[in-house]
Amino acid sequence: MSVRRFEFKDSRSYKFWEITVEGCSYTVRYGKVGTAGVTQTKAFATPEKAAADANKKLNAKVGKGYSEVGSVAVATPKSADPEADWTVRADGLQAAGDPWGQRIALSIARDAAKGADKRKWTKELDQLSADNREHFFGAELAALMDQDGFDKVARLTWQYGYIVKARVGMPEYGFDGPQARAVLRAIVGSPAAAYLRDLTIGLYDFEGGGLSGVGSDIASGLELAELERLFIGDFNSEEQEISWVDFGDISPIYPRTPKLRTLRLQGAGIVLGELEHPTLARLEIETGGLPQSSVASLAAAKLPELVHMEAWFGRTEYGGTTDIAALRPIFTSQTLPKLKHLGLQNSEMQDAIASELANSPLLAQVESVDLSMGTMREPGAQAILTNAAAFKHLKSLNLANNYIPHELTSQLRTALGRAVQTSGQQSADVYDGESYYYTTVGE
Repeated sequence: MSVRRFEFKDSRSYKFWEITVEGCSYTVRYGKVGTAGVTQTKAFATPEKAAADANKKLNAKVGKGYSEVGSVAVATPKSADPEADWTVRADGLQAAGDPWGQRIALSIARDAAKGADKRKWTKELDQLSADNREHFFGAELAALMDQDGFDKVARLTWQYGYIVKARVGMPEYGFDGPQARAVLRAIVGSPAAAYLRDLTIGLYDFEGGGLSGVGSDIASGLELAELERLFIGDFNSEEQEISWVDFGDISPIYPRTPKLRTLRLQGAGIVLGELEHPTLARLEIETGGLPQSSVASLAAAKLPELVHMEAWFGRTEYGGTTDIAALRPIFTSQTLPKLKHLGLQNSEMQDAIASELANSPLLAQVESVDLSMGTMREPGAQAILTNAAAFKHLKSLNLANNYIPHELTSQLRTALGRAVQTSGQQSADVYDGESYYYTTVGE
């Protein structure tokens, strides 16, 4: 059994839709990327009817601009009880005289209890935490947790006494509580983050660089040995423009996150450095201007487990580049062996990207391609048409929100069928006889 996953992404929304067909029924799950979404199951009289209706739903999503991002095997549930592993860990720590053992044991007991018993275990856990605050949280985090407004800056999810999920960011302009940078550094330096799996970072402030130095801040603490998902730049355009939120160098993060699977970056001035990671499976870079040095880093990336790559290149006026030579090595890359989805988007060199990809060995490897949100015109569209046979195997080719003339979009649909999306084509802005073309996302 496998899950087929589709995603729709533009400058305003980022949604997913998944479908699993099993016997006489199918299950869909949909919602905003990064959330659990909504799950619905529909049953039929026969497997054939279930498959037919599922295929109808799938084609409708593709027709609305959703692109398939690959199939994900559904793991068989493990027979081992994970709670038993934690119980063994608690016993070992208690035997060694470490209060963490008792904290884990009390957390397990509290989570399993109800009513009066739950209140009893909660009271004991609170007392234990009060008696060993610095041991559990570290001095910096312990002090910050006592300050008014901490819960507005840090939203923490706990399991067995540890932080397993965290979202850190300033809640509003002029907020006078704990500062987000200090809170982040305290969390990554805390013993309570030893099993942190999911970290999201909003804005440090609403002025200036926004997230300048965030890579060094994350790397300043303990190794985040269990971190699987990292999202830097969780903000919207009402809070801050994407080109105003400068990151700087994020490469210090890579060696400190050995199990990282998903890395999403939204902002500006993103310096990727030497992009090499043993487990990273999904990389998303959303920017109004990706510096040329980072384009070169992306092109030379060594990511043996990467399945999904998406990069927005942006405009030169916001720090982007139109140097196709910097990107060219990616089209013959031997260091992305598992790549299935390639998104090279929001670019002023979209024609050059389409032409390079059309004649590259990488195209045969991937299952879906996204070249949307850029300034593709006749040259790029014609390169795809000329090499249509090379694109035929794709489950999805997203060319939406470019500047492709109507007659060419019709030819593309005829040549490539349902796999190609061409909606939202733009017209050039004309001033004093000059035509101007813009990527979807800039400032």
